[in-house]
Amino acid sequence: MHFNYKRKYDRLKRCIKLYILENSCLTDEICHLQSELAATRYQRIYLIKRLMFYEGLEKANIEPNCVSNGKLESNDNFLRALNKNKQSVSYPREINKDTQNGSTAQLKKSFPIHLNNLLLHSLGDISGNLNFHNEGWIYPVGYVATRIYAHPKDPYKKCVYTCKILNNAGVPQFQIIPDNDLDGVYFGETPNMCHAELLNNIQRYANKRVKIPFDVQGESFFGLSNPKIQSLLRLDPGFHRCLNFKGYNNIQNPTSLNNASLSFETLQTFLT
Repeated sequence: MHFNYKRKYDRLKRCIKLYILENSCLTDEICHLQSELAATRYQRIYLIKRLMFYEGLEKANIEPNCVSNGKLESNDNFLRALNKNKQSVSYPREINKDTQNGSTAQLKKSFPIHLNNLLLHSLGDISGNLNFHNEGWIYPVGYVATRIYAHPKDPYKKCVYTCKILNNAGVPQFQIIPDNDLDGVYFGETPNMCHAELLNNIQRYANKRVKIPFDVQGESFFGLSNPKIQSLLRLDPGFHRCLNFKGYNNIQNPTSLNNASLSFETLQTFLT
């Protein structure tokens, strides 16, 4: 009887040693994967910063160039030329429509477009669905833009945000996606819902003794109040299908960009 217990004890002892060895190997493997993941994240952030630099996001005084008929033209000159062509061709209607479609297709080739502290990657398409516009705003499906603002969990650091407008079963879904934090996506049925949630999160992680004068401006954070983006939307063939749209009720001006809700630099003045 004593021999049987000793044999079971030896067997359990061997199993425990094997489990300890296996656990040690798994721990080493997890540590190795974590170090590789951290290095990959750091490399991704570095590449994103370089990409934004070369695309002109951090060059506030330089406008990107686009190619038209083999010649380089600025975006302002390109838009003026398109508007001039659009006004000069008024009859017949079929020609004007073809010209407008061709202009829109040519504009899409010029992306990304740098607009102050915003980088427009895709203008999207205007839908005739009444849910995608109101009296003061138009929300194009497939709209994508990026901007730099405070990190949601560390307001003292910069973070690249991707703003998207999607079609969720006939209802617009607005998304604000912070880089390297796919679990912290802010989404809602209006831009203000996303922006308000982001600002509340920043206020929560900031110094609780400091009350930041946030002003929810969802459309401005997405870039929809930018005059150039509004001009581009007017060139979209679906612009005239927005029956409820009466005109933009908020046009962005240079001073509005210095709002703490939109500008990282202005926000830092309240945090320091």
